[in-house]
Amino acid sequence: MASRPTSVKSSSPEDEFYNNLTLNLIQFLNNIPRITSVTLHKQQPCERTAVATFEQRHNVFLPDDMKRFYLSTDGFTLHWCYSYAPNVVRRVGYINFPHLMQITLLRDYLELIHMNSSSSSPHAKKSPSSNDHRNVDKTSQQPNLNLRSKIFELSSILDVAKVCLVYETLESVSPKIYLLETQSNKWQFLADSFTEYLRMCIAHLGLPYWELCFAHTCHLPSWAEQLFLLLAPHLLERNSNEAQSNRLLPCPEEPVVYNELDLSIFRTKPKCSKQTNKFNK
Repeated sequence: MASRPTSVKSSSPEDEFYNNLTLNLIQFLNNIPRITSVTLHKQQPCERTAVATFEQRHNVFLPDDMKRFYLSTDGFTLHWCYSYAPNVVRRVGYINFPHLMQITLLRDYLELIHMNSSSSSPHAKKSPSSNDHRNVDKTSQQPNLNLRSKIFELSSILDVAKVCLVYETLESVSPKIYLLETQSNKWQFLADSFTEYLRMCIAHLGLPYWELCFAHTCHLPSWAEQLFLLLAPHLLERNSNEAQSNRLLPCPEEPVVYNELDLSIFRTKPKCSKQTNKFNK
């Protein structure tokens, strides 16, 4: 289905939905000097039959927030350009959530990843007890994989890493999102939920390859790091070789600096015919 570039100044109900979904990121980016051509490509919602088909094909249940997201919009793409000089403008900012049917199952990786996970240190794989849960750094978590686990690719980063939705068991209804470094098959925890990952994309402004800030062995390209320093240096303040687990994350004592995503914007009831006709015009 073809995407539709839209004007950021429109105030239709559809645009209000995307403004809420992206926490007014478009307006924020338009207020940053040298950022130009902020463009949002919208998509029509998924049909419920398409969601059910995806779940049946892969024998999993999509988490509730992810299901509601795709019943509201079949992914979206937001990109922006940066003006390095009057005649030198490059498209660099990018947030992309693929169509539901473009989310692929990583079959070839699972056996190799499982072997590597089995040979890793017991300390890295040990699951915390309930008493120690508060003292465990989530960024050091490793997925407990077996041959029945499911790994779905949400995006690929420079052919060196993949953002993955990981079902440790088929019965899981709350899969987590990890960064997989494809050269070393190492994992880095990113988010507890689909909504949290969406919020992280927004918090990082769509800066190029921001996920690599969390990687073990992969690093931001120097030009991308320069953009971080120019546009959002606070995102790199806690980046240190001695404290990998603290990268880009606020300390527990600090207040949350970004707005929370309101899940009520997602459709929880079947679309009424009037609303559907309005969006289709």
